[in-house]
Amino acid sequence: MGTSLTIFRFRGISVRVHWSFLLILAYGAFAYSAAASTPLLGAIYGVITIVLLFACVTLHEFGHALVARHYGIGVRDITLLPIGGVANLQRLPENPGQELLIAIAGPLVNFALALLLLPFTLLAIGWEMRAGSMQPGFMQILQNLQTPGFGNLLLYLFATNILLGAFNLLPAFPMDGGRILRALLAMALNYVQATRIAVLVGRMMAVLLAMWGIFLWTVGGGGIILLLIAFFVYVGGGAEREAVESRAVLRHHQASEALPTDAVNLYASEELSRAVDLIMNSYQTDFAVFDLGGSFIGVLTRARLIHALREQGADARVVDVMLPAAEIPVCAPDTSLADVWEKMTTSGKRVAAVFEGHKFLGLITLDDIAEVLHVLAAAMQGQGRRAAGGMGQQVGESVQDA
Repeated sequence: MGTSLTIFRFRGISVRVHWSFLLILAYGAFAYSAAASTPLLGAIYGVITIVLLFACVTLHEFGHALVARHYGIGVRDITLLPIGGVANLQRLPENPGQELLIAIAGPLVNFALALLLLPFTLLAIGWEMRAGSMQPGFMQILQNLQTPGFGNLLLYLFATNILLGAFNLLPAFPMDGGRILRALLAMALNYVQATRIAVLVGRMMAVLLAMWGIFLWTVGGGGIILLLIAFFVYVGGGAEREAVESRAVLRHHQASEALPTDAVNLYASEELSRAVDLIMNSYQTDFAVFDLGGSFIGVLTRARLIHALREQGADARVVDVMLPAAEIPVCAPDTSLADVWEKMTTSGKRVAAVFEGHKFLGLITLDDIAEVLHVLAAAMQGQGRRAAGGMGQQVGESVQDA
């Protein structure tokens, strides 16, 4: 999402447009250009239609975002993509009831918009029918839907809001319907089990969507959006399942377990060349920074170091480049690693400082947490193989006894 452009902010939430959004605008201009009296008029009408459609998508995402904010969950931004929008929450709601309301808020916004558009759509269609610019009959109206016209535009927005609301209610995790399913399951099961079931159902839905998309592609040349959504559902669901499983594992381990024992610290007055030497001769990439009195005052991250080397050179001072301590999330040694991870994601930083009272114990990075997860995963795989081997040996002994 680094190539997204912020177009406006509302109530502290940035709305961003990914560069690939230009593709859907170009598609809209092309699709409508042949149905108008002139290609240029049709192209302009197509762009306006797509922009209004994604205005409805944006309102859908604000439905999620504002309900999440109501429950104290921060929202980083809303990003618009060719296949829809994404509200980036700082953390997942752990209360199933809250997740249910956050997930259902988006489709409800679409249904509310459709209800709001309905009387205006009926009035516009009736007016155009009396004027003779629109033929009566359901099939005739559908056939002329791509023709530029105020009534056609309102009808398109009404219909697409109904379709958006209904489509998002499909149990295709991590779409809204899948999150609703997970929330309902989590009322009876633990969160990890509920997520696994929701992901499985979602992947089954992804296969069906892909098959339908391929059918439409072979019959009429469409279906590309369904294929993209199927890919998003299949991959996105798996990624979120892994995140939920990882968070569940990390809840049983403390920050003290991830603290590096051989970390090297820097002093504010040192030059960046000192950090370069350390990085070249060790695996450490982030450094705690101290003043001459021995107080923790900041962190020099690898990203800041690389940027400063390009802009200022290796003789720049650490104090001029580091992240101030006030911007670094802080935790205690007995804080669960899941909470440390959440602090990092909420603050947007990849490091956290561990303090016991006023005593600085060290830094934990996302790499340190990832290393803990890798070690735990390997240990669990080893236990699984030993258990399977024990069962195989018992079976073999039973066969010999027989």
